[in-house]
Amino acid sequence: MSALPQNFTKGDAREADALRILLAEDDRLAALMLSDQLHEAGHFVEVALNGAEAYAMLREDPTRADLLITDRFMPMLDGLGLTRRILREPPTRHLPVVMLTGASDAQSIAEGLEAGVMQYLAKPVDPALLAQVLKAVRRQIEERRRLAQMLGSQQAGFDNIQRIDLHLRTRAEIAPVASLLASLSPHAQKIMPGLQDLIANAIEHGLYRLGGPAKRALLASGTLEQEMDKREGDPAYRGFVEAAAKRTEHGLRFAIRDPGPGFAWRQHLRPDPAQATSRTGRGLLRASLLFDEVQFHKDGNLVTATLRTRQESIW
Repeated sequence: MSALPQNFTKGDAREADALRILLAEDDRLAALMLSDQLHEAGHFVEVALNGAEAYAMLREDPTRADLLITDRFMPMLDGLGLTRRILREPPTRHLPVVMLTGASDAQSIAEGLEAGVMQYLAKPVDPALLAQVLKAVRRQIEERRRLAQMLGSQQAGFDNIQRIDLHLRTRAEIAPVASLLASLSPHAQKIMPGLQDLIANAIEHGLYRLGGPAKRALLASGTLEQEMDKREGDPAYRGFVEAAAKRTEHGLRFAIRDPGPGFAWRQHLRPDPAQATSRTGRGLLRASLLFDEVQFHKDGNLVTATLRTRQESIW
């Protein structure tokens, strides 16, 4: 296997929905193996061999990547420092970041999530989880584009809205509803992923009755999407999720309620390393870090998320 040159590029992505991925990884063999894996999946890949090099590439052309995959520990500029830099600069502040890690301590996981890391991937990378993450990134790109268009034409009207109450029951409604609720905040694009996570959890647990063990089993068999499609059309799983946003004296309060029996929510609101790299439970952890407070009530079928007026204190 040949050595990986600086700024190594794997081109000729084949898929119409291919992602442009910037991979920051100082281990040349690991970089070559992962770039091959991504290219085989139909994506275009550029490789930087440290965080400083990746940062310089994004400064040169902020639009060159749809996704940054970065190692946690690298010379010159590590993955955490790279993430913080690019997400505080306007041209790249919405770039999805996935972090590769061998670190297993809760503090490292929490630091990354608070810095804006979308997802952790444990080394060696699980191909099925990688595919799931890339699919989520594609959805996020499309949803952000729709949200930007909506906010660009209607933001003045949203400034005068005091409360929004909505009902939904399908996964197709998650992104539009989250976008509408988030539009009450000047940081709509920042908090929208957290709202999506909370609403998706309500639909999966509350309507479809898919708990953690069942979801993991379906993920392992590759049949999760099919099972959710089936339950979405099954009268036995009829009902709806209530989603609301309200301006308060101190900021914004969001509430999501589902008709389900609840779930073991406490384990998902702390930076558990296993949870951050797991294929289930990551969304609730991310949501808990995007708001000032996320609180589940009773058995977990009502969740409220609070955002203070001084948002800059939490970003």
